[in-house]
Amino acid sequence: MLKIEHNPDFEKVQLFLEDLLILHGVSKNMALLLFEMIPYLNPQNHIIVNAYLKKELAMKTGMSKGTIDNTITKLNEVGLFDRLDRGTYAFHPVLHEAKKLLNNDTAKMEISYTKQIRIIETD
Repeated sequence: MLKIEHNPDFEKVQLFLEDLLILHGVSKNMALLLFEMIPYLNPQNHIIVNAYLKKELAMKTGMSKGTIDNTITKLNEVGLFDRLDRGTYAFHPVLHEAKKLLNNDTAKMEISYTKQIRIIETD
């Protein structure tokens, strides 16, 4: 088993990402994967997921490429990722709040409920 190094930056965003994943019905264990994807966002705030990136993420998280594929599919299904094209995704705006935590600022999200839906937004 691969030993993942302690990362103080991950600790800054861990609770936020875990809570966000739980609210969307995704295992909180995927928080590290989301954290490791943040640096790969391009200037348009898109992430290009190809074989090379999956290999990098697998090494950094200790997850298999299959688990990474399944998680990306699930994140798209629950709305945290928006599939723009094959292998190209946009983060939900609330995921960008994690960047504020990395800069030692405060991250906020607002949750609104109606009879049938839950809406998670940022300011």
